[in-house]
Amino acid sequence: MEAMPCPHCGEPLDRVLDLPYGYWEWDGERYALKSTADTVNVAPWTCNGCLGSLRPFHPQDVTAGSLTGS
Repeated sequence: MEAMPCPHCGEPLDRVLDLPYGYWEWDGERYALKSTADTVNVAPWTCNGCLGSLRPFHPQDVTAGSLTGS
């Protein structure tokens, strides 16, 4: 199963930047946090490819089942 598409560039959201927290990567089933920082100034999610804002998106709310309606 492929990750959901970016609403800006249309490319699969297989990596979502959450700077300075780190990034979330699609593992075929859900998004997994790959790195973190000690402190943060909160910013919206962004597409790794086009850096378009993904404000309503949160990687922990998306799984393969939620993309197919299962």
